[in-house]
Amino acid sequence: MFIHLAEAADTLTQITCGAGITNLTNLINFFTCTLMNAVVPLLGALAVVGFIYGIIKYFLNPDNEEKRKEGKNFMFWGLVTLFVMVSIWGIVSLFSNSFLGNEGKPLFLPTLPETKL
Repeated sequence: MFIHLAEAADTLTQITCGAGITNLTNLINFFTCTLMNAVVPLLGALAVVGFIYGIIKYFLNPDNEEKRKEGKNFMFWGLVTLFVMVSIWGIVSLFSNSFLGNEGKPLFLPTLPETKL
């Protein structure tokens, strides 16, 4: 499994989103690539941040029941968001492997591009 993850990461670093937009198909591919490489990881990061914010709010307010309830809500909706994102990702992968015949291709993992300091 880890070999497939490494291959997927290597494949993703080779994808360029703006490689020659000359027709409608390339334009759609550009927007899809941008969505998968930038927006999806950002939404996942926001869900994790919301969950952590809920944990902090819950534990830093032991006497204030209203703020503890707000913290519980942040934790709950952060987990729901992460679950829905991972579930949709898995369902799309299942359908693409079943109907489009993507056997042998690595599983797509949305990631942010690495920057070297």
